[in-house]
Amino acid sequence: MTRLVRARILHVVVLVAGLAAFGWALLAPVATIRCHDQVMGPGDVCSYASLDGSTKGKTQSYEERLATEKSARPVVATVGILVAGFGGALLWSATRRARAGQAV
Repeated sequence: MTRLVRARILHVVVLVAGLAAFGWALLAPVATIRCHDQVMGPGDVCSYASLDGSTKGKTQSYEERLATEKSARPVVATVGILVAGFGGALLWSATRRARAGQAV
């Protein structure tokens, strides 16, 4: 396999990975919210546990965990679009260079 073909395959992989991340951010269902391997529901509260077993009074509600999970989606979508754009630009540039080399 030539170097050019390997490079184009890598560019396509980057493009597809970015589109997959964007698609996940838009279409994936909200994950099950868990606390210490227990499924949480509305109104539930999770206590943090340190290595020595103390909670130190830190808690997080189901609603807070859900909001955190949902707030990550726009970030993943943005990064996905940027990665897909980068892969597309690399692929376009490689294709353009190859055509320019053939015209000579």
